[in-house]
Amino acid sequence: MKVLNLGRFLTAILVVCIMLSCQSQAVVGNSLKILLPLYIYPNWYEPKTYVWSDVASAAQRVPIMAIINPNNGPDGKPPNQDYQRGLKDLRQSNITILGYVYTQYGDRSIEEVKQDIDLYNNYYDVDGIFLDESASDIKQINYYQELYNYIKTKTNLDQVIINPGTDTDESYLNRPAADLAVIFEDYSQAWKGYKPKSYVNKYQSKYFASLIHSVADATTMKSYIDHAIACKIGYIYVTDDSPTSDDGDPWNSLPSYWQEEIEYIRSLNESSK
Repeated sequence: MKVLNLGRFLTAILVVCIMLSCQSQAVVGNSLKILLPLYIYPNWYEPKTYVWSDVASAAQRVPIMAIINPNNGPDGKPPNQDYQRGLKDLRQSNITILGYVYTQYGDRSIEEVKQDIDLYNNYYDVDGIFLDESASDIKQINYYQELYNYIKTKTNLDQVIINPGTDTDESYLNRPAADLAVIFEDYSQAWKGYKPKSYVNKYQSKYFASLIHSVADATTMKSYIDHAIACKIGYIYVTDDSPTSDDGDPWNSLPSYWQEEIEYIRSLNESSK
């Protein structure tokens, strides 16, 4: 006779309850997409470890929006030959490409931020800007609305994504100051009890994303993706990489279950048609 693990049982009940509380918000028919922090150097000259080609291949099965980050931004200069090659590989697979720019929660000089935006617009083949370390409260919205309007004046830039990594004030979407908000970026454990703010129900899932790291296995990954769909989140990325890894960066490698994650999202999108 098996002995019931009370801790696991209660955790399972909690996850189910949270998913049910979000379930009424789920929208059948929406295509789930991956928002991928591709903070990995495009070493195309080493085919066995060239991650960008794996991402390009995956884009044949699921929609991917990839964030490139040469050096905490565009590194003050145009892309080198390796990045040019990598960007070409992504582009040929119809991946939406974003350039990474940090904002220090609205404290970074807005002129410096605009300089980074200009570099991406003028020299990188990108479709939009990923504003990292974004503020989430209403106090800084004018800063981000100015950046939003500035980006929208650029011929080559269409998408503006903010990453507060937590629930953000609704005004960022309805002013607007962003096209998409990352409303969760955290450890696996924190996702178990996550429930978005009630206003999320008023919007399509394409306005929200979640980035979840330190997720140990594929089974948990799949349950977390289910929870994201139930909570009307249209962009997702789940990885077993972690800030506790040797390099301290959870976004500089693909998860060990990358192929399973791609296939699971593909199957969900197919079944929702």
